[in-house]
This record gives sequence, C-alpha cells and structure tokens, in this order.
Amino acid sequence: MDTRDSSHRNQLHPVSRHQSASALWVLLGSVVILMLAAACAEYAPQSSLFDVGGRRLHISCAGVGAPPVLLDSGLASDNHDWPGVQRRVSEFTQVCSYDRAGLGRSDPASTPRTSQDAVDDMHALLANAGVAGPVVLVGHSYGGLNAQLYSARHPENVAGVVLLDSLHPDTLRRARELLGEQEMGLLMSALRANLEGVDLVESMDQVQAAGSLGILPLTVIAAGNSQQSAFIDQGLAERLTASWADLQVELADLSLIGTHLTAEKSGHCIQCDQPKLVADAIKDLVKGVRRDEP
Repeated sequence: MDTRDSSHRNQLHPVSRHQSASALWVLLGSVVILMLAAACAEYAPQSSLFDVGGRRLHISCAGVGAPPVLLDSGLASDNHDWPGVQRRVSEFTQVCSYDRAGLGRSDPASTPRTSQDAVDDMHALLANAGVAGPVVLVGHSYGGLNAQLYSARHPENVAGVVLLDSLHPDTLRRARELLGEQEMGLLMSALRANLEGVDLVESMDQVQAAGSLGILPLTVIAAGNSQQSAFIDQGLAERLTASWADLQVELADLSLIGTHLTAEKSGHCIQCDQPKLVADAIKDLVKGVRRDEP
C-alpha cells in the first residue's frame, strides 16, 4: 500500500472543500445579481409628453392593473420624489407620476396658478395619456389639495385618495391665529414667491368650497417627525406642530370612511423617508377598491 498516495489524498480534501464552498458562494452571488438585474429590468417606467390644451405635461407610468394610481407632488416639486413608492406600487397595479406645469419636463403655463388649474390639467392628462379611471389619487402637501379638489370635481373618476402630510384648506387661517399679523405677513410673502407660481390662498378657498368626500376611500398619513425652523420660538413651534397634527386628523374626517396614520420616522416628505409605508397604504386601499368592485 502506498502510504504517500493516501497521505497526499488526505491533504487535498480540505482544499477541495474550500474550493467547493467558494464556488458555491460565487454561484449564489451570481444568482442574486441576476435576480436584481431582472427586477430592475422589470421596473422600467415609460415617460411621455401629452398635450393638455396647447401645452405638454410629462407623465411617467409603470406596472399594469386597475385601479391605476396617480402621484402628485408637493409645491414646486417635480416627480423625482416618488421612485421608491412608484417602483413598489408598480408591482401590483399601474402607477403614474407627473410634473405639473412649469416643473420638470412639463411646459410652463401662465401664473398665478391655482388648484383648479392643476385639476383641469390633471383631468386632461389622464384622458390623453390613456390612463383609464377611476384612479387612486396620492397627493403630498400641495398635491393633497389638488387631490381633494379633483375628487370633488370628478367623483366619477376617483376610486380613492391617499393624502401625505397634506395641506388642509384651513391651514393658513390656523397659522394666522398662532403667528399674528406681522409674522403671518412674512410667511405669506414667502409663500407668494413659490417657484411654481401657485396662489395658495385662492387654492385653499377652492378646496374649502368643494366640501366633503362623502364615502370615498381615504387614507391620511401624517408626518410623525415634523421639524420647525430653529428661528421660531420653541413654544410657538410646538403649537404650530400641534395645529398641523390636528388638521391631519380633520382631513381624515373628509370621508365617512377615512382613516388616519402617522409615519413616525418621517419628516414632511413621507414618500422620501418611508416609501414602503406609503406603498403599503396604497396597496391596502387598492385591495379594498378591488374587493368592492361589482
């Protein structure tokens, strides 16, 4: 018996096992990379420009299914706040984000603008882009005002609403009560200078006059980690934060079946800080709409 051969074979065994383990990890790593690449390839939003009466608006859509979801950004923000939400929502239904007039890739419009102008554009865009309603509207901040007004103006084309730390039509009046005339004047000057050219006072009046949302499915998500300016007195900052929180609760009362959630880890841009939470809330609302369909 050749003991040298046996010894030599025994010395090879650990190396072979190590090589096998390495090869296995390489294989697993390759599989993960391929899976991630496939997932990225599946999420490929299609961007287009559509006419809305002599101007073009940019819209980006992904996914398939009904009801479709439309994402509307906050004041002077284009659709770049939404990728984390849009990718997740595209896994279970069609979802579109868009740029309002003068933002992102959309053509400018005459200013000042109001929520009614945004609603008219939104309605034309959905029709011309072939997004078949009724839709679920998701509005952040000023986009929440637009979602409220669109729902009142076109109830037949709305399946549900999700409001993300949305403006309330009474926001400025409540702020005036807390700030006083001098500070409120400074705030209004800043608001009038917004880059989108929106008349917030007129927009809030439009939404206020539109009334409630009846029994429309509604989810309100409020920021749980709001930050006030460091230049504001601490006591005043706390009162402003409490007033905003109260208004978020009141927004849920716009519908007889409204619900209110708090995004504990989010600042004002909830879709930026907790996109999964937002997508899950949209998914729950979409599931409810599908259950209720005849």
